[in-house]
Amino acid sequence: MTPPLRLELRRSEPRVDPPLANAGNRWDRRSVGTLVLHEAGASGPVGWGEASPLPGYSPDTDADVERAVASLGAERLAALAALSTAGEVFTAVAALQPAGSPAACFGLETLLLDRLARASGRPLWQLLAQLAGTGVAPREVPLCALLSSAEPAAAVEAAARYVRAGVRTFKLKIGPERLLPEQEATLEALRNRWGSDVALRLDANGSLARAELGPTLARLARFDPELVEEPVAAAAPEELATSPCPLALDESLQGLTHAQRERWIERSRAHVVVLKPTALGGLDACLRLAAAARRLGREVVVSHALEGPVGWAACAHLALALASPRAAGLWPLAHQRAALPEVAHGRLLAPAEPGLGALP
Repeated sequence: MTPPLRLELRRSEPRVDPPLANAGNRWDRRSVGTLVLHEAGASGPVGWGEASPLPGYSPDTDADVERAVASLGAERLAALAALSTAGEVFTAVAALQPAGSPAACFGLETLLLDRLARASGRPLWQLLAQLAGTGVAPREVPLCALLSSAEPAAAVEAAARYVRAGVRTFKLKIGPERLLPEQEATLEALRNRWGSDVALRLDANGSLARAELGPTLARLARFDPELVEEPVAAAAPEELATSPCPLALDESLQGLTHAQRERWIERSRAHVVVLKPTALGGLDACLRLAAAARRLGREVVVSHALEGPVGWAACAHLALALASPRAAGLWPLAHQRAALPEVAHGRLLAPAEPGLGALP
């Protein structure tokens, strides 16, 4: 019989320093919802998760998460905790469909899998790697860091610090409407300084003007981007078919069923699928999407949605499990830093500690 359990939702609002923005939103602070599972007789928490929708990006809200957590009575929580395999956890959480909240799905899956992995003495990434069929040998994943595209000199200075730390892939926001003069100057400065020694990822968050899409992509192609994420909102596959730049799918995959996501990947000419568990509905959704993408000849990149340390750590374990050759968009921001997984020489290192590892 499972000892009495208690699920706690801890709220915090750390500062995002420096503040981050995309074509439509700005974040100075980040609302973080940490899930903590307590078990009678245990010396500390037995499982950790995070359910933190990102305002202006995620399809759900903090209120949705709170309703989902409140709906888990003692009997249902005990039934979830009694599950003994990751597959059972994924099936049970999917059946709950917690308050229509993909962030809550991510948090509950992580919480229960962290508990399972801790009990078995395995790191979470190994458990996920077995499900993904990528093996469990120790591995490292290169990381991508975010640069501001608004000030060329500042971007070059920040990039130089990252390069000294081992980073060779950078992401920059572009738009809205078109490639702005200061953004073009920033890309020019980065290419002048490092040439092809660094990879540049450009993210428009669907903000580019449809009427100018062709010329804008042609201008971007001059800078040889590794990929351009979501160039235009509500794109049709034929709009992107002749892009001179490799493309990536991100927020356009939100709110779709798995079958719809697979059809969109197949019909589009996108080279890369970006996986953000908070917005896509958790670890199981991302593992299934990664399998579909690879089956269709696409690659995947795991990224974050500005979550706190627990959410970042869960995304890091997913990236380690999938072992994509492309850099993960997981260089930790100040409010995300967790003891594990460790970051060294621009890479994410696979930990051996059980579960998510050491957490607050």
